[in-house]
Order: sequence, then C-alpha cells, then structure tokens
Amino acid sequence: MHQSPFTQTTLTLQAHAKVNLALAIGKPSRPGGVHPICSWMHAIELSDRIEIRPLRQDQESVYAIGWAKKNSDDEPVAWESAQDLAVRAHKLVEAHVGRQLLAMIRISKSIPAGGGLGGGSSNAASVLMGINQLFDLQLDQTTLIGLAMELGSDIPFFLDRGKDPGKQIPRAAIVEGVGDVITRVETDCTGQPITLIFPGFGCHTGQVYQAFDALTDAEHVMDAPKVKMLASERRVDPSQLFNDLSSAAMDIAPQLGEIQRTLQSTLGEPVHVSGSGSTLFVLGLIEPEQIAQACPGCSAMQTRLC
Repeated sequence: MHQSPFTQTTLTLQAHAKVNLALAIGKPSRPGGVHPICSWMHAIELSDRIEIRPLRQDQESVYAIGWAKKNSDDEPVAWESAQDLAVRAHKLVEAHVGRQLLAMIRISKSIPAGGGLGGGSSNAASVLMGINQLFDLQLDQTTLIGLAMELGSDIPFFLDRGKDPGKQIPRAAIVEGVGDVITRVETDCTGQPITLIFPGFGCHTGQVYQAFDALTDAEHVMDAPKVKMLASERRVDPSQLFNDLSSAAMDIAPQLGEIQRTLQSTLGEPVHVSGSGSTLFVLGLIEPEQIAQACPGCSAMQTRLC
C-alpha cells in the first residue's frame, strides 16, 4: 500500500486582508530611513486560505501557492514562491529555532497582490502562528513580533487571533512606530459593509514613500492624535477618514486620482485609498456594475469589516 508522505495533521487558516481606515505618516529621522506611522487598521472578510501540514523527516518542504480558482473550469495560476513572504516566514522560524520544520504549505490567494490590503503580510503572519502551533514551538508574542519585523512592518498587526482563536480574525488596532506597537481597540464596526475598488494596476510601496517625502515639507508633523480620536469613536465616519499616502500614490499613478475623483462624483460618497494603494474603498455596498460603468477597467468587490 502506498504510504502518504504527509502526516495526518493539517492546520487550515484564513489570512484576512485589512484596510487602513486612517493612516498618518511621519518623516524619517534620517534620509532613506524608516517612516514612523500611526494607523487605524481593520480586518475585512476577504481572505486567503492557508493549509499547513507537517512532513516526515525524509521529505523536503513543499510550497504550493496560487490564485483561488473562480470555478471548476479555471486553471490554477502559478505564483512565484521564492520571495513570497509566507515562504520567507517559514524559513525564518526554522533559522530561529535552529532546525528544519518540514511542512507542506498550500496558499490559495484571493486578496489582490500589491493593492495595499496586506495580503502577503497576512499570509506571513498566519504561517508564523501556524508553524508555531503545529510544531509546538511555544514562541511567545514578543518573539513572533520580532520575527515579523524582520519581514515587513504590516505583519505584526495580523499576529492576533482575538478573543476566539477559532475565528482567526485580527482585532482592529492602532498601529504605531514602525508597525511594531500594536494597541487593540474596541469597535462597533463589525459587519460594516465596505466596497473595494481595484483599478487594474498597482502602486509600488517604495515609490509611494519616496513621493511622500518629495511632496511633504520639513515641518510636516504626523497627526497621530487624529487617528486615535477617530478610532476612539468606535464607529466609522467616512467623511473623517484620511490617508497621508493618498497624494503620493496619485503622484506616481495619476490615473488613480482620476478614478477617485470620478467615483466620488458619480457615487456622491468619499472614496479612500488603502495603505500605499492602489486599492480604493467606499464605506457601504456599491454594485460592481456601477463601478465598472463609471470607470471602465476597474473591478469591485463587496465585503465587510470584521
């Protein structure tokens, strides 16, 4: 009888996307340095699916990463795994504990890449927590955050499973410093409908930050108090949300600004940029057909804050 190379234990996780409901950026302390942030981040229902299964010691780790199929007739789309944050997270934990943690990691991606929704960061956080759990490494939260910061500043936000670990949803938080200071906040926003708008192009994060530096003067002060005030109100007021990177994203991708202005005029609602772009969002449910009609080439997805 053929013996499977896998053990019987498989851990399945949902890696949720996020939106930046408010994002304040500070100037770095030195040219080319890291920008301090203060952001009110909130998870949304949109998520990737991650399966982690330990392997026997005579096997090698396997990574299967691709886009989720929309229907049974679709061909799976391959994903370059060498630099994927989830793969790097696995290898980083192995280096930290000083031994191989042989596993099959399968990721079915639904979160658009390069859109400011934190899909790669969420995947990496899920792998850090999943490997820790599956191999009973007993790495504490401080250690996990330290490892996360070696990979990316958004990842610590996702290192949370809330009051109910089975739900696998990071709680809303104020994220400060270089992404390493996380203060979870209570919110009444759970279930709030939100429409995501995808322009069909991405914004390179590094270029957006460079544009931010060029567009802001030396006297710029990060408005962290405004972010904290908005989060303290528990409910989302669309007219008060802001993102210090919006102008920079539109500077490197002028068509993003055109799309935002067109949608705001058409919908009569504030349209916001998430993270460094290029994803836009509107609080409330907007029909995708209305988005496509107003801005040909754009697509939309209805989801919820969670």
